[in-house]
Amino acid sequence: MKTILRLFWLSCLLPFLALAAEGGGEGEGKEAIDPNKPVISYFSLDPEIITNYITTNNEMGYIRIKIEIMVNTLGELELVKKHEPLIRDTINDVLGKETVEHIRSLKGRDLIRQECQDKVNERLQKETGKPIVRELIFTNYLYQ
Repeated sequence: MKTILRLFWLSCLLPFLALAAEGGGEGEGKEAIDPNKPVISYFSLDPEIITNYITTNNEMGYIRIKIEIMVNTLGELELVKKHEPLIRDTINDVLGKETVEHIRSLKGRDLIRQECQDKVNERLQKETGKPIVRELIFTNYLYQ
């Protein structure tokens, strides 16, 4: 009977002894995440940006753009998330001042994208002390 009782206790303790021998299972495979380590990341501006522009007949047109923002580090990704309202406002300002010729041409579309990126980086520079946006990408671009 004593032998059976000892085997029972040993079998109960065996999993805990194995876990202790492996280091307790804590911290294994987990490295501290460095927010400044170069890791290309993307942030999607959701919902899409929809704004108006003036057409040649002084009528209102609208433009709808889906935007992805590429950054270099996870720390910069957090800053983009924090400053999303500022980014949206900046892009709306740029789009609202564009001409119908720019909006409807491929060359103009790229110029608008570049101007949006430059203006966003300029405003983020004032807020954070550094330009954050590596690339501003239009993944959907519709106008009417």
